[in-house]
Amino acid sequence: MLIPVTAADIPDFTAACAHERIFGSRALTALRAYGLGDPSARFFLCRKGREPAAALYLAGDVLTVSSDERADPALIADLARRSEVHEIDTNWAQCQALQALLGGTTESSYYMVYRGARLEEAFDGFRPGDPRTVFGVLQRSHEYYRTHLQYDSWSADLDRRVSRGLSEVYQLEVDGEAVGTGSVVSTDDECGVIGAVAVVPEHRHKGLGGCITRFLVQRIQAMGKTPRLVSGYDEVAGLYRQIGFAACGRWGELYL
Repeated sequence: MLIPVTAADIPDFTAACAHERIFGSRALTALRAYGLGDPSARFFLCRKGREPAAALYLAGDVLTVSSDERADPALIADLARRSEVHEIDTNWAQCQALQALLGGTTESSYYMVYRGARLEEAFDGFRPGDPRTVFGVLQRSHEYYRTHLQYDSWSADLDRRVSRGLSEVYQLEVDGEAVGTGSVVSTDDECGVIGAVAVVPEHRHKGLGGCITRFLVQRIQAMGKTPRLVSGYDEVAGLYRQIGFAACGRWGELYL
């Protein structure tokens, strides 16, 4: 069965978030940031018998799913239809099962976990991120931020996560100019997830993206957690391997 999460269900929801740490930590961070009473963030639990099989987080028309093999894709597909979901982020096996039920198109690449040594580098030029500056860097760097996100809603969500110690955001400055950014976008008790890494076009191909990633690895290690990230596509995974990351499964995104 698939049910809305109540206070009594939070331990099982948390357990289901651990089925897959990257999307799971996104759902758990959202729960810790918004709680159960905010209409902008909705949470569901899929059970197989008494066992928690999937944790689901719905924000707008995007559904995030952390599941294991026991989660029934038919129940998740029914929620997606009823909620007019246009994007589902989950593991690749669940993504394929949902596509068979819902249609749509998919993207996929690797989940990655840091397996390298502890970093002890000295990093220069990093500052806590100013939201307007960071959003400007993201818009200059990624079409998605220009076409899909509005500053007010993006910054409100960022402030909620950062103010509660659930996320961190930084900007990288060169000669006083912000030329890059990166974030610890979500955390759970085991990991911190690196995301929203961007370098403005005129400063690319200088190794700054790798520098930002290493800096965030060090920040997450300082928290006593394991760094994780998603590789945007298979070819870039080789760059992350050079830093010390290893593939640990595949994610899938279904667009409806």
